[in-house]
Amino acid sequence: MEKREPEGKIDLSVVIPVFEEKESLPELYTRLTKVVNQLSGRYELIFVDDGSKDGSSELLQNISRQDPRVTVIHLRRNFGKTIALSVGFKEAQGEKIITLDADLQDLPEEIPNLLAELDKGYDLVSGWKNKRKDPPAKKVNSWIFNHMVSFFTGVKIHDLNCGLKAYRRKVIEEIELYGELHRFIPVLASWRGFWVGEIKVEHHTRKYGKSKYGAERYLRGIFDLLTVILLTKYTQKPLHFFGLSGVILFFAGAFIDLYLAILWFSGQWISNRPLLLYGTLLVIVGIQFIFFGLLGELIVFSSRKDEDGKIKEKITHR
Repeated sequence: MEKREPEGKIDLSVVIPVFEEKESLPELYTRLTKVVNQLSGRYELIFVDDGSKDGSSELLQNISRQDPRVTVIHLRRNFGKTIALSVGFKEAQGEKIITLDADLQDLPEEIPNLLAELDKGYDLVSGWKNKRKDPPAKKVNSWIFNHMVSFFTGVKIHDLNCGLKAYRRKVIEEIELYGELHRFIPVLASWRGFWVGEIKVEHHTRKYGKSKYGAERYLRGIFDLLTVILLTKYTQKPLHFFGLSGVILFFAGAFIDLYLAILWFSGQWISNRPLLLYGTLLVIVGIQFIFFGLLGELIVFSSRKDEDGKIKEKITHR
């Protein structure tokens, strides 16, 4: 890792996760520095190399030697975008933080617009690729995913996957990232009580290299969505999730068994019917879900943390 000690307060940190984007980096750096040099205040550029093997690491090191405002962090292997962002956030010293992908599909020229929106009082501003320059299949998958997240979480963000975002420092200090939760940062921030907004940004076709994302990304996204739903809506009340599911399963199984019991009393033979096993299984699983919820409530109650993280401000005249 090439690191320098900045002099004075840093106003803006730009965090760029990089994975095998050697061809785009020279143009990205040139355009990025041109934009941030026009802004007031001191800035730093943090490139997090996520295990690139194409020469991106060496190129970034050369840039860092020539520009003391550039920090380069090399990860040991490709850990994924969430880890890269998390590492970059920990390194960032600015009061405002911009995240930007290295593929030049979202342009650095949008940064002043994001900061202007942030200055309106928002804690997080997400870019919205209103007119995506992606293949039709990717557009459809993204549309479905974003609408699913909005429906289940209540956070009305059109484009969660946009890498172009602006944050106040307090947001990244409170949100812990793991797995692949980077795309859900606006949801996690909203749940913590931060004011989340979005603005439309221009989107461009990929100019260099090729996309690093495959179809499995969307399957992982579904599992991550379930994780986020539990983290945001049911962390303090797990019985509401497991208990509701358990009650539904229990009564579905009880209804089936009641129906079969009526048939048995009317003289029909039911012991060889698969429906009997199915109904009994639903009753058992429903009871188990209810007990999972109760155990979750006990765990939450016994491990309650300090509530200071939920306080926006405290005013006293003592």
